[in-house]
Amino acid sequence: MQYKILLIDDDSDDRLFFRDAVEKISTGDVSSITLDDGHILVSTLAESSTGRPNIIFTDINMPGMSGWEVLSMLKGHDTYKKIPVVMYSTSQNAGEVTKAKELGALCFFNKPRDFRDLQNALKEVVQHLQAGTINQLCENSTIFT
Repeated sequence: MQYKILLIDDDSDDRLFFRDAVEKISTGDVSSITLDDGHILVSTLAESSTGRPNIIFTDINMPGMSGWEVLSMLKGHDTYKKIPVVMYSTSQNAGEVTKAKELGALCFFNKPRDFRDLQNALKEVVQHLQAGTINQLCENSTIFT
């Protein structure tokens, strides 16, 4: 099975870092889609050639449409509300972790600065996708909150 991980982040370096990490852990069964703006998310999701991602990571602080708005839009849309969403941020604010869960995010993930840390986190995501346990990603994780 092919697994798709989508990232929305306005920072081009963060998108490249994420794409490279997905590519590095993939054995041909994982691909990434990266977007720089939440406004194009729905049209991207609707494209039949892109297909629906298995999980979405979204940065919080972005111009135009914030990650909070992306999360609210997805969770309010009948077609997309079941796609797991991980808030992806440099923030260490416990209030934002709580807010993320209250708004329906699967969990919160602090952007790592170490490439190996990002690879390990994405490996954990893929393992849960493969096992069909993605909704349990954060339950006993030391990486995701």
